[in-house]
Amino acid sequence: MKRVIVALATTVLLSGGVAGVPGAGTAQAVSGPVPLSHGPVHANDGDWGPPHQWCPGQSLWITGNHVNNPVIWDNNVCHTYYIVNFGMGNVAQNIWDGPNPPPKPPDPPGLRFCPVPPWCP
Repeated sequence: MKRVIVALATTVLLSGGVAGVPGAGTAQAVSGPVPLSHGPVHANDGDWGPPHQWCPGQSLWITGNHVNNPVIWDNNVCHTYYIVNFGMGNVAQNIWDGPNPPPKPPDPPGLRFCPVPPWCP
């Protein structure tokens, strides 16, 4: 008798039907594009990706080296910034503060080599 009860309880739990509620524990997928950022989409980002936000009290370790590549901006206000290539930043070598970062440079020739052309994007 105990085996029957255990088997019945296991079946009910695995099927997701708990307390007579059909479909309990199931998920439903929603089709459509997945958002890549939490905030609004910025159209003129120079192809650097979504902007980042820094506010007073947060670490300034955003460049990876605060000694040789310090971020120089007003530390009393929040900033929206982009991580760009070295030498292209306006507040650090690789940090662009504000909107409209410079456009991303083109890839060097030959970098997009495709060994099997039908399978390459």
